[in-house]
Amino acid sequence: MDKRHAAGLAVAGGIAVFLIKAVAFGISGSVALLSDALESIVNIAASIMMLVSVHIALKPADENHKYGHYKAENISCFIEGVLVLIAAVLIFWEAAQRLLSPIEPSNLNYAIVVSLIATAINGIMALVLLRTSRASGSIALEGDAKHLFSDVVSSGGVVLGLAIASVTGLMILDPLIAMVVAVLLVKMAYDILKKTAQELMDCNCPDEEKIIDDVLSGINGYIEYHDLKTRRTGNTIYAEFHLCVDGKCTLAEAHHLTDIIEEKLKNSIPGLSVMIHVETEEEIVHPLHSQ
Repeated sequence: MDKRHAAGLAVAGGIAVFLIKAVAFGISGSVALLSDALESIVNIAASIMMLVSVHIALKPADENHKYGHYKAENISCFIEGVLVLIAAVLIFWEAAQRLLSPIEPSNLNYAIVVSLIATAINGIMALVLLRTSRASGSIALEGDAKHLFSDVVSSGGVVLGLAIASVTGLMILDPLIAMVVAVLLVKMAYDILKKTAQELMDCNCPDEEKIIDDVLSGINGYIEYHDLKTRRTGNTIYAEFHLCVDGKCTLAEAHHLTDIIEEKLKNSIPGLSVMIHVETEEEIVHPLHSQ
């Protein structure tokens, strides 16, 4: 399944899950199930943004975006994190109100069964999105998959808590569970925002830098390399570094050497775009200064 089909599936599945969870809340009046339904609204909005961002990211580079449109996925993921945070605040507020003015849920057994159906659908969608994100390198699909997995965990906690409340009669568990869900959402929002902010700020790629170091250490014909820089945009890794060669090396020999290095690096790091600046040891000792 490609990225666009997976994103479309996430939107359709999100709408179905929300409707099912809304039925569960309507049956019971449980604020914990309401919090679960509100989270599904966030899922729908996030999935729609993801679908749009995936379409934009797949556009080829143009005159105004010579590095492509991959950052659209990062922007979508960042907005998703903000939406999750807003949902957490709304859920916590509603739960606090219910603590002050308790309302005993009804028909919890039926509502729990309905909620479990929605949770199962979310779990299946999360697995599909995660598998597709790993195959395509899409941060937007990965963010949505992790979001849905968190939803599965929080929904499972809601169902378990309500089952305990139904058996023991401790209905105060209803708003307390909703508050726990809100806290979990805050943690999830933090993780999403942290990762996408790092990519938007062009954070370096330590794993790929280690691979570059290992590849270069196995190649002869140069003196040393320095100023290695890396960054990630979508599923592309951009790398550049300075390669110091012997001053007696001809232009053709230097060009052949960089071709060998580029080929080995690209074979080791899929999606790599590398730029190598060739210089001699004389340039390092006596750097040229512009007048």
